[in-house]
Amino acid sequence: MRHAFHAAPALCACLLPSLARAAEDGAREPSLGTVTIQAAESAAPASGLATGSPAAPLDTPASVTSVPAELIRAQGATTLQEALRNVPGAQADSGFNGSRSQFFVLRGAIADSGTGASRVMRDGVRLSNYPFTPAFVERVDVLRGPGAAIGVRSEPGGTVDIVTKQPELGDFGSAGLGGGSHGALDTHLDINRVLSAEQELAARVIAVHSSASEWRHVPDRLDGLKAGIAKSDADRYHLRLGVEYTDQTYRPDFGLPGIGGRPAAVPPDLQLSEPWSDSTARNTIVDLHGDAALSATARMLFDYTRLRAHSTSVRQSLGPAVAGAPPGTFSRRLAYEPGTERSIDALATGITSVHEWAGMRHHLFAGVDRYTETLDQRSAGLASPAINVYAPVRGPAVPPPSFSFTTTTQDLRSTVLSLQDRVEWGDWSAVAGLRTTRQDFLYGAAGTAGIRESDTSPRLALLRKLSASDSVYVAYSTGIAPNQAYSASGQSLPSRASRQYEAGWKALWNGGRLQSDLAVYRLRQTHLLADDPSTPNIYDKTIAGTGRSQGIEASLSGDLARRIGVAFAYAYTDARYGANADYPGRRIPNVARHALSLWGQYRWSAEHATGVGIQAQGSRRADIANTTTLPGYARVDLSHTWKHRMGGGLLELQVALRNVFDKAYFVSSHLHVSNYLTPGPPRNIYASAGYSF
Repeated sequence: MRHAFHAAPALCACLLPSLARAAEDGAREPSLGTVTIQAAESAAPASGLATGSPAAPLDTPASVTSVPAELIRAQGATTLQEALRNVPGAQADSGFNGSRSQFFVLRGAIADSGTGASRVMRDGVRLSNYPFTPAFVERVDVLRGPGAAIGVRSEPGGTVDIVTKQPELGDFGSAGLGGGSHGALDTHLDINRVLSAEQELAARVIAVHSSASEWRHVPDRLDGLKAGIAKSDADRYHLRLGVEYTDQTYRPDFGLPGIGGRPAAVPPDLQLSEPWSDSTARNTIVDLHGDAALSATARMLFDYTRLRAHSTSVRQSLGPAVAGAPPGTFSRRLAYEPGTERSIDALATGITSVHEWAGMRHHLFAGVDRYTETLDQRSAGLASPAINVYAPVRGPAVPPPSFSFTTTTQDLRSTVLSLQDRVEWGDWSAVAGLRTTRQDFLYGAAGTAGIRESDTSPRLALLRKLSASDSVYVAYSTGIAPNQAYSASGQSLPSRASRQYEAGWKALWNGGRLQSDLAVYRLRQTHLLADDPSTPNIYDKTIAGTGRSQGIEASLSGDLARRIGVAFAYAYTDARYGANADYPGRRIPNVARHALSLWGQYRWSAEHATGVGIQAQGSRRADIANTTTLPGYARVDLSHTWKHRMGGGLLELQVALRNVFDKAYFVSSHLHVSNYLTPGPPRNIYASAGYSF
């Protein structure tokens, strides 16, 4: 483990002299020039998330949204949840791993809430508790609904893939500094250099230091380093080796409790957690990518990703209300999880090819994924003094002389075979895919039995291009993901599963600079967890539930006019539990029927641009039992950006005023209880300066 943590600095130490020499050589040899990449917000890049091989949005019979780094930066967004505001059907969920590893709900499908680990893909590989670091991000791709063709599993509600920045054949770089209310601070340095133009060899190093806003009196600091080197030979092959290291120190924030069916009437910055120390998380990722042309029409792909994570969690949370005590008095409990080790190894190989048969063009994809994840987590539970939220008496938790630990194991070994054919003939195209999964999964304390599963997930879709600028499609897809729970008899439980029917319409406007998306869907989940009525242990679960979501989603992004850019997302989502012994027919938590995000930017000139954003959600249930309701809200944000050419580079200054009208609102809650309600930040300001060269 010690060697893994030093891998990133070691690689950077090797690369920096080469970068420096390349910079010096640039003064003596012909320069490749500065490469400036600016993707139009409406020109969504080709993505292989849904089909295995890259396909243009109009040719993809699925709901895929790409959020580019340019849009994230223009909106002044610093977290994954803020980036996902641009995705219809994406709503916030609560987790306790700091502000970097955030949870979310896609299309009303329960995912990772309450599991202790958020799961996103990074460059096509599923990772647990991966911290979102804006300086590392090229774009965020989101598949709404099951059926992802890449990655080791197809999530029941959809998939979020964080695409990171990679070395490019150009000499460029950037440096940035930002700060705001309540101690928010972000700095980064990004340098990309061509080491050899003849050999097509390039390297890139990105360094980050970040401190999140402490408006709720909890620290969250992250230091990160990302380094990579890439080699190519025209289009014959591409090789890339990268290392990423992050070191995070944070304090888990459990928010505020619900009382009488509503959030407690207390100041939104009231902090009720007082652990004896902060929590820490250190991640080291090594990844190797290669692709090579087998022929003029076929290509082989290879990816290997290795993650080693070491964390210690100290978190204090509210328990049930204390009987007989004054209103607002809650018990408290503390969980201590020292020295948790998580290991992920993911290997993916695949072949893509294009063939003409019988007047039809076939885009073929075949892939094999092997994924191994192990987690060994010691934990101790401690009682803490009760606290009254209306008149809190402070008193940090004190560690006892000794602890009584239990150990939880989470082991997943999965092998996936994916086959897919996207056939084009005239204005029509069809997708037929099959995904076969075999996995061994163990989750639970010592003595818990594992489970072996085999699943075949089909994917079918039909698309017709109505013109060069719009298309319609219908699709059927399925997905599975492991349930992180065990039964009273000590048995790991089967995976939750979903199937979805969807129809959609996509169109380009304004010469392709504006893109719209409209989708209607119905999604059904099975194997949802329920409390085991045969035991009082709240951690004993059983498979006794189904869920159903259905809705309409619409988006519009790009240039509405020469000076006006827009990013609009709206979703109507009706999500309920179905057959379930505990809560039949009740609404799924954290899912508002109506959710809207609108961002508009007016470009006064080549240098000045003003942005206005509105984010709104209807009321939501806060917990499975539907005992507490989070009220609806609308939040308004403003920003102004000034860009100026200076010294051969581009200086960019931005000021963002968030929550302009200081609206009190709640972002999300915890799935199982109503004691963990996450309030949204009050009015705050953030200013940043960046220089690109």
